[in-house]
Amino acid sequence: MPNRYLGRRIGKYRVTRLLGTGACSWVYEAVDQDLEIPVALKILRPEFAGQEQAETRFRREAATAARLRHPNIVYVRDVGQVDGTAFVAMELHPLTLGRRLALVGSLPETECVRLGIGIAAALAVAHASRVIHRDIKPDNILLSQSGDAVVADFGLARALPSGSFPSDTNTVEGTPHYFSPEQARGRELDHRSDLYSLGATLYRAATGRLPFEGDDWYTIARAHVETPPSSPRAHAPALTPQFEALLLRLLAKDPADRVPSAVALVDALAALPSAPAHAATLPRLGSRTVEAFRPQVPGRFHRLLTAAVFGLVAVLAGWMAWGRTSSGSSAAPSPRPTSIDSTGNPTARGGAASGSGIPLASSGPPRDSTRDTTRHRPIPAPVRRVRLDLSAPDSAQLYVDNRLVAVGRWRGEVPFAPRLTVRAVVPDAPATCHTALHDTVLTRVTPGQRLVIDLPVRGCAVVRYRVEPRDARVSFLSLDGGNTLETRADSAVSFSLPTGRYLMRISAPRCITFSDTIVVRTSGNASPLPRKLFCS
Repeated sequence: MPNRYLGRRIGKYRVTRLLGTGACSWVYEAVDQDLEIPVALKILRPEFAGQEQAETRFRREAATAARLRHPNIVYVRDVGQVDGTAFVAMELHPLTLGRRLALVGSLPETECVRLGIGIAAALAVAHASRVIHRDIKPDNILLSQSGDAVVADFGLARALPSGSFPSDTNTVEGTPHYFSPEQARGRELDHRSDLYSLGATLYRAATGRLPFEGDDWYTIARAHVETPPSSPRAHAPALTPQFEALLLRLLAKDPADRVPSAVALVDALAALPSAPAHAATLPRLGSRTVEAFRPQVPGRFHRLLTAAVFGLVAVLAGWMAWGRTSSGSSAAPSPRPTSIDSTGNPTARGGAASGSGIPLASSGPPRDSTRDTTRHRPIPAPVRRVRLDLSAPDSAQLYVDNRLVAVGRWRGEVPFAPRLTVRAVVPDAPATCHTALHDTVLTRVTPGQRLVIDLPVRGCAVVRYRVEPRDARVSFLSLDGGNTLETRADSAVSFSLPTGRYLMRISAPRCITFSDTIVVRTSGNASPLPRKLFCS
């Protein structure tokens, strides 16, 4: 279970919460205790430990991402293996595009274009290094704190030899809803396969729907190969025709009909009416960044056309600004400036009529007192909350919905949700210590409710023993309400037990049974417990 690592240490990293799960790995938020910074810690799942193919792919992902340095590509900080656990430490971006789309359904076109520019810029760097990602999808797009796209999960990426860009054939890998027609057929892949997957990702983000729906792998793959996607504007009428045309071009069945490169896609997205106003001037976006990785440079006609477009935009912007200034200079004098009183209503301010402020209307309907007139936005409704009183042993870490809140005991409020998960974890306990983790899922929670919850957790320690005869049975009966554990003396010389009091009982045929009370502490028992039975 992925919860087995919560609260534990892996090398210099202390795991704090689970971020996501994958087919071969789990991703956690952790703390680098040397630098005291949060990181994303990707761990190869235990069932794949020792499997050469899984470990090779895991290391390849880290090496590929580390080699591709770009602000829109996840930054790899560390790679290692501790006690058989392979891990990769990366820059932390807790939110993915997939998670955000699951919450909001779809995104405005302006945001889709902004994300598309960032993803395309990252792909341009990868393609310039002859690397095909092969698994572009919302779950592999992280979102930075500023909302920029960060491409992650290069587990399926292939670094190709010079002079041979296509990927291997007869191998179908990727996510069916997002892979290209040539990927579905197991054919040779080049960089245009990533552009198709990016088109499918932007289609999903802009419309709230996949280009091809379905649960059957073969049906979806056949649709990618044979069926044209439906019009994006049929699902999201607010999309502009230019953006729709670009999406459909990216989703062309024939790679030759798509945008020719990621660099060209950056330029195409930046030229859309819905592109961010600063997209053309960002130094890390567009062809100006990626051109350093490419042997060819834009032709003279391309440079002249780009200069003409930006010149026309500058002229139009200046004309609009002049129009606003001219109309403002001929307007009537402004009323006296106003201020906002404690109720949110505007009040006239004394003094001269000149200066900035919000004009006080002399007539018309009364202002809505629930609106902030300085920002023209509704005042948000009060957040409904739930009060929690959590208690656990002094060393236990307490989590509320995977967020660390305290150690030992915590009283506080959290935003209301009809379902809450609280957890206590004994840090640094062995992975086999099942009593070191206690989860409680709270359902049917009501706003304003106060919940008092006890989370009984216990760490574990190893008890060592040396018993004769070797066929004796050794049992530990918990005196604190736990389970009874039993083993044969010849099958193990130690036992991991939750801390507490136990009745240790040793029995064998034709021998006098021995019993004694022992106390198991987290410090463990350094020397074995010797016991030789009296036998006939």
